[in-house]
Amino acid sequence: MNSQPGHPELLRAINRAQLFKILKSARVVSRPYLAQETGLSRATVAVLTNDLLSSGLAEEVGLGASTGGRPPVLLQFNPDSAYALGAHMYDSQWGIIITNLDAKIVQRLDVHIPDQSPDAAVEALKAGVEEICSSVGGRILPAIGLGTPGLVDMRSGSIKTAADLGWVDVPIRDLVHEALGLETIVANRSKVSALAEFWYGAISSISNLIYISLGTGVAAGIILKGRLYVGANSSAGELGHTTVLPDGPVCPCGNRGCLQQLVSGPAIANRARLRLRENSRTLLRDRFGAHPELIGALEVFQAAEEGDDLAREIIEEAATYLGIAVANLVNLYNPELIVLGGPLGQAGHVLLDPVQKEVERRAMAYPLSAVQIMTSSLGIDAGAIGASVLVLQRAEELLFQDD
Repeated sequence: MNSQPGHPELLRAINRAQLFKILKSARVVSRPYLAQETGLSRATVAVLTNDLLSSGLAEEVGLGASTGGRPPVLLQFNPDSAYALGAHMYDSQWGIIITNLDAKIVQRLDVHIPDQSPDAAVEALKAGVEEICSSVGGRILPAIGLGTPGLVDMRSGSIKTAADLGWVDVPIRDLVHEALGLETIVANRSKVSALAEFWYGAISSISNLIYISLGTGVAAGIILKGRLYVGANSSAGELGHTTVLPDGPVCPCGNRGCLQQLVSGPAIANRARLRLRENSRTLLRDRFGAHPELIGALEVFQAAEEGDDLAREIIEEAATYLGIAVANLVNLYNPELIVLGGPLGQAGHVLLDPVQKEVERRAMAYPLSAVQIMTSSLGIDAGAIGASVLVLQRAEELLFQDD
C-alpha cells in the first residue's frame, strides 16, 4: 500500500479501521451513527460498511428506531469473522490457542518442547501452529503473539535473558517469523497475562490492574489507564527481584533477599525439604520421607489444603513476603485489581487469605480501599490469551493489510 499522505487507499484503510473500532466497541450500530461519530459523509460510510459486510465483520440485523425518516438498518459486530493466534511458553511446553476477535478461546493445544534450546522451542511451536490452524476453519490474522519467560526487549523481539532456560540474547521474534512466515509480537508472559485479565478477566470496567505470576520465578504485568506499562526498555514488572529481606538468600541476579528466592516454586519446595528434617509429624514426611527430593511446591500447597501444619506454616511464610511486595504495589500504583496467577497463583485461599491479611496490615488505608486482590479466573490460559491480545490490538491493521 502506498503510504503517502492523502493517498486514497491509505485514507480508505484509516477510515475503515475507525469504523471497525467503533463497531467492535458498540456491538450494534447504524450507518447514520457511524457517520455522526466519525464525521465522515454518509456516502463514505456506506462504501466502507460494505467492506465490513463483505468481510463478515458486520452483519445486518434489522431496523433501528426512526428519528423522523426511514428507520436505519442496524449493523452488528461479528467476533467470529476472524481469529487470532497466541502462544505461551511454560513448563517445557507451548500453550497455543486460537481466539475470536473478542479474545474468547476457539481452540487450544499444548505442545511439548523436547529440550531447552531455542531451535527446539521454535520447531515445537511451528508444529503446534500448523496442527491447530488446520483444525479451525475461517480466517486467521497473519500474525502470532508470544508470551515468553525472561527479560524481553519488545522493540527487538529478543529475550535478553531467561535464567531458567539458560537463554541469553535469543532473537525469538526473528526465529519464529522465519519459521512460520507470520508477523511475530513478543512480550514477557506476565505482561501478556495482565493484558488477558484486562481484556477478558473476571472483572470488567477497570483500567488499572497488576497481574503477578508465581511459578519458577515471580514477575508482574502492569496495566495503567488501560495500557500495558513496559518501562524504558520493556523490563518493568520484575517484581521477583525486589528486595524484601535484607541479607536474605543470594539470588542469581547478584542481589540478596529477592522476593523470588522466598516465594517462588523452587524456594517453597527447598524450604519444605529443609523443614522435613526437623518435623516428623507431617503429611510431607508420610508421602516423601524416603525421597524428599520429589517434593515440589504444588505438593506443599496440596498438603496445606489438607490441613498439614508444616505445609501451612511454609505457605504462610511465603505469603508474608509476597504480601509485603503486594502492599508496596498498592501504595506505588494505586491499582483497582491485583491478580495472583501462574502455576502457584491458582492455589486458592490457602495462599490468597494470608497474602490479603499481610497487605491489609502494611498498605496505606486509602489506596487499599480501592483495590481488590483475587486469583486469576483464566488459569493457565491467561498467558496464551494475552499473547493473542497482542495480535488483536492490531486487528484493524491486520484485517485489511492485503487490500
